[in-house]
Amino acid sequence: MSAAPDNPPAANGRTPEEQAARWEWIRAQTPVMQRLTYLNCGFSGARSLGVAEAMDRRAHLELEEGPTTRNVMDDKMATMTRLRELGAQMLGADTDEIAITGNTTEGVNIAVNGVDLKPGDRVVTTSIEHGGGMIPAYWARERRGADLAIVPLRHDDGPGAMIEKFDQALGDRAAMVIVSEISYSTGQLLPMRQVIDMAHQRGATVIIDGAQTAGHVPLDLHALGVDAYAVPSHKWLCGPDGMGLLYVRKDRIADIAPVKVSGRLAAEWDHEGDFVPKTDDVLKYEVSTMSTPAAAGMVVAIEQYLGHGPQAVWDRVRGLTRYAEERFERIPGIEIRSSRQTDMRTGLFLFAAEGLDATELAPWLWQEGKVVCRSVKEAGAVRLSLHVYNNEADVERTAELVERALKEGIMSTGAGGRPEEG
Repeated sequence: MSAAPDNPPAANGRTPEEQAARWEWIRAQTPVMQRLTYLNCGFSGARSLGVAEAMDRRAHLELEEGPTTRNVMDDKMATMTRLRELGAQMLGADTDEIAITGNTTEGVNIAVNGVDLKPGDRVVTTSIEHGGGMIPAYWARERRGADLAIVPLRHDDGPGAMIEKFDQALGDRAAMVIVSEISYSTGQLLPMRQVIDMAHQRGATVIIDGAQTAGHVPLDLHALGVDAYAVPSHKWLCGPDGMGLLYVRKDRIADIAPVKVSGRLAAEWDHEGDFVPKTDDVLKYEVSTMSTPAAAGMVVAIEQYLGHGPQAVWDRVRGLTRYAEERFERIPGIEIRSSRQTDMRTGLFLFAAEGLDATELAPWLWQEGKVVCRSVKEAGAVRLSLHVYNNEADVERTAELVERALKEGIMSTGAGGRPEEG
């Protein structure tokens, strides 16, 4: 494994030529891109050499010096501190609002189950949610007697239509909103600031599933005003599996209870019955030991993303989506099923091919052309996740394969069905 350059080209705030050099650099530093057409970071992002090497260095440190020697433990503490600091920088938050979790779904569950819901309280979610948000909403209905309202959203809804539908669903009894800022199944960026304002006017807690946002869209959670926001390491950040971050707004930490507890919840305790909880510390949501190699990888993943420049990343991925829209709309029999509105377009591009089952077409693209993507059963579409290590040639290659599939048909791969994530 070769080392990544110490000084990669800058992108944020630079010239178009320098930005292009940055994207070429990260593509070169992402080994899978030398072998495959990888278009699936919305499921799990392709790791760079820098991320892999950071994980390897930490694993070898533990291997050679033991996991609990002083310098190894000091390195562990420094890595976790650095991860919280970088997470806060990326999310537009304070370090003492950031807890380290295992993934987005864990963070969503912590927040949902930590709110004191009463029977009859209304929980609002949408029809375009991933199971990581939808099932906690159903569970709030099943276990806690909540009244569940599902906002019916379509891929071609604009912000105005969405706001009207949310307003109607919130009613006057809304206690909680569980929603993805970017939908995995339509690729839309939802008008979250307006939704949050409406929900807060009714006294509702807003919990956002940010599985498709971190490493994708610039975030400022203080400006957004959200109560809790969960993100993963392994998708658009292209970090390791098994790591995530949960933001809880400082003034909500005390009243959103932890669902699992350990010594981190205690201000004081002994073995004779004395226990004083520390309810206003975000670390109460962290239960026990976490993987330091994974944390080290996530640190480098965030550093690389911030080095790219969040706005530059956002501009680039949406530019690739616009390119995909223009290329695929020239193919007879293609229907684009992701939003084409400027303020809702993201790096997720979805299309349906007439006469072809998306759950068969996605694996066929892999089988025939080593294109890695996924189908979204609910949308009846194939989804391409277009990140900064991708380029227009990746889109062109995929489009040519789809043209061939439409012309010649496809043999069933026997690989239909729905993945568990993404």
